[in-house]
Amino acid sequence: MNKRKRELEDWEMAECLALKAAVDSFNEGKSRRDSLTQGKIAEALGINQGSVSAYLNGYNALNVKVASVIAGLISQPVETFSPRLAEEIAQLARSSFETNVEQGPPIISPTRRIEIVGTAQLGNDGYWVGLDIAEGWVETWSRDEDAYALRLKGDSMAPAIRSGWIAVCEPNHRLVPGEYVMVTTTDGQSMVKELLFENEEGVNLASVNSAYGERRVIAWADIEKIHYVGNILAPSKVLGRF
Repeated sequence: MNKRKRELEDWEMAECLALKAAVDSFNEGKSRRDSLTQGKIAEALGINQGSVSAYLNGYNALNVKVASVIAGLISQPVETFSPRLAEEIAQLARSSFETNVEQGPPIISPTRRIEIVGTAQLGNDGYWVGLDIAEGWVETWSRDEDAYALRLKGDSMAPAIRSGWIAVCEPNHRLVPGEYVMVTTTDGQSMVKELLFENEEGVNLASVNSAYGERRVIAWADIEKIHYVGNILAPSKVLGRF
């Protein structure tokens, strides 16, 4: 006989719904490609998408790992949706300093400071201008130690990406068809485009805004570097302006 799953307490349900609202707020105004989907959350947690849905919709109570990983993905502190779990995480951190036992792998994924190192023009004749002084930074989740950020200008990817938004580039991440890449050509042009596909000859790119042409093919011989774009952040996320 199957044991009936217990119903969550009201406060447990409230934590789940508060986290779901925080994820929805993070995704507001983003295309599905740039949104934090349940599939992306599942990949980060190492669980299936159904389990993610159960956490966000109040069928399973939140735990430290789920709360801390999703909080890192949306760049929000755990306490904004669960002061209880935030305190539990703080206690775990304090206890780690009070024991001589060797620690295992961390269970949280904190955000990182990633410098804005230049500007990428969003157009077929675009360019990336390196800045002498970093124009601030953003704090976001990334596993790539070499990640950097670019300020985007132009309207070739509007409305998916608007001028002034920030692209977080991850040089060590594999290229993913259907997602964004930053490309620098051997003649000095740099641009952020959607990667349609790659083959032995080169890459096939697209601008979301049809006014800039539907496709552009660039041979590998003409590419200086091509990096995966892991996140697009609003201008309000920029820190350290002077």
